[in-house]
Amino acid sequence: MATLTIRAIVRNRPGALAAISQVIASFGCNIERVIVVRSRNPGHARLKLDACCGEQERLDSLLAGLEGLKDVVRIRAKAARTGSAAYWIVAYSLFVAILGINVASPLYAVYKQMWALTPGTVTLVYAAYAFAVIPSIVLFGQLSDRLGSRGILIGGLISAMLGSLFLALADGLAPLLFARLFQGLSAGMFNGVAIAAMTILHRERSRSKAAYTAAIAVTAGNALGPVLGGALAQYGPLPTQLPYFVHILLTLPGFAGLLFVRIGPDGAGQKANRLRWPAVPAQAKPAFYPAALTSFIAWGVISLYMSVIPSSMEAWTGRSSLSAAGVAAALAMGVSAASQPLLRFLSPLRGVMIGFACIAAGLALLIVALAHPTLWMLMLSTVCVGLGHGPLYAASLAAVNAAAPDGMRGDLVSVFYAMTYLGVAVPVLGLGYATSWIGLTAATAAFACAMTALAALAGRGWFNLYRRD
Repeated sequence: MATLTIRAIVRNRPGALAAISQVIASFGCNIERVIVVRSRNPGHARLKLDACCGEQERLDSLLAGLEGLKDVVRIRAKAARTGSAAYWIVAYSLFVAILGINVASPLYAVYKQMWALTPGTVTLVYAAYAFAVIPSIVLFGQLSDRLGSRGILIGGLISAMLGSLFLALADGLAPLLFARLFQGLSAGMFNGVAIAAMTILHRERSRSKAAYTAAIAVTAGNALGPVLGGALAQYGPLPTQLPYFVHILLTLPGFAGLLFVRIGPDGAGQKANRLRWPAVPAQAKPAFYPAALTSFIAWGVISLYMSVIPSSMEAWTGRSSLSAAGVAAALAMGVSAASQPLLRFLSPLRGVMIGFACIAAGLALLIVALAHPTLWMLMLSTVCVGLGHGPLYAASLAAVNAAAPDGMRGDLVSVFYAMTYLGVAVPVLGLGYATSWIGLTAATAAFACAMTALAALAGRGWFNLYRRD
């Protein structure tokens, strides 16, 4: 899709704007935004208009047609900075925002020792950002449908930088939790909004391709964050500060890029003035509910490997190693990121069923590894969970993005992410506090049983969805 930004001086009289709109419609182009203000000359008005067409040649013909109108005094145009560059700028910004959330994963063992944190408190620090993500996802998903995405995404990167800065300066549990809330705000501003923007910016406006790219960006950010944090903390100076300062530097290219791109609105959007808890449209429910539950399960399981396992690595390695904790936390997400493009050629139903099977196998292996601490068994469990997480998350996000009606994509995908982040927070919090009462092995066994029951429910929903086709 090509977009032209038109600036014109027009005669300020009835019918002028209607004539311009008629010419635009005659060329098969769509007006995405229009602003009209008074000029210094009382007989003229200033017009700024964004028109979207399928081909650049059509835009050139459109401009020639507008120049011929009697009410157009002067006109100029330039191509808006959209397309592949803007698409990848948004994808990179999403990646780096998610990366920042996970830089802290290998440092939980350090915080646990420094401030005598319990397993439940460690999982609270990990999950705290989700409590900011969920309301901000709902809020900014609706605002993106009304106001556009660029300003929200810029604000998301600012929040990501502030979260890393506050983590670098943290000197206790309360500042850690405060910083994680800023990171949650950042994630809430990106999730849902970013995928809607990427769908608009994709050359073919492909919902499935934008969803898969976003899924890989999120998964890669989750995978590389712990590796970056662990390596810098292990081998660099200032172990509890340097990883966060490096993350701030990594956000700057995305921030600069977002300042110079334009992202058009997604369809008509919601015009109501009052914000509300977004509803799931009836036509989207058959796909939304199994997809949202599947994402809840996938992220609930992966969160175990991003919080409890890194803080307990000494049980498997026999010594404290921040880099090993970072690799352990990242392995599941790295396998997930690698598996997503490989599994795109499977049908969604087959990919989901394979994903559930891998998750179940990984949890079973983890229970064995906890009962008889063996590092290779833990790594095998981690790989299985990563192989399961990839197709589950990617297929779920693609299904929701495809089912979302135009003008409500940011809204509906935001609800999907709200369910996802409930999966990030609630199961692992329960696991963390149960560990203090009954031990990690028994708590993990109960966790695995609960997730298996939910997987059976979600699997039934996927079968019903594809049986209808």
